[in-house]
Amino acid sequence: MAENTRILSVGHDHHLLALRTIVLERAGFEVIEAFCVSDALRLAQSDAVDLVVMCHSVPRAEQKLLLAGIRNRRRLMPVLSVIAHDFVMLADSAGPSVAPKLLVDALRQAATNYSSYRPNLAA
Repeated sequence: MAENTRILSVGHDHHLLALRTIVLERAGFEVIEAFCVSDALRLAQSDAVDLVVMCHSVPRAEQKLLLAGIRNRRRLMPVLSVIAHDFVMLADSAGPSVAPKLLVDALRQAATNYSSYRPNLAA
């Protein structure tokens, strides 16, 4: 599944984005990076990506703007928001620690079956 999933990784911190890209590419995902909301919105609304990961470096107001734009065109696209110690599947529920393996596992699960995805809150 991972080798066919294209992830849009959005963030304002170039170092965090680069590290996340390394982790995801090593897990077999194709990663496209966006450093501003306008680029992220353009990519997310197209068929260029399958899933969006937003870094905590993106201000909450910009995250809301991006999410609204995505939902306007691609209502069912999985969108995860990485926060300091966890991640949140937006419009869904909180998830476990954002340790690289858990993030990759959650992304695989979300990309495979978004409609029934529920993070394991006990992890």
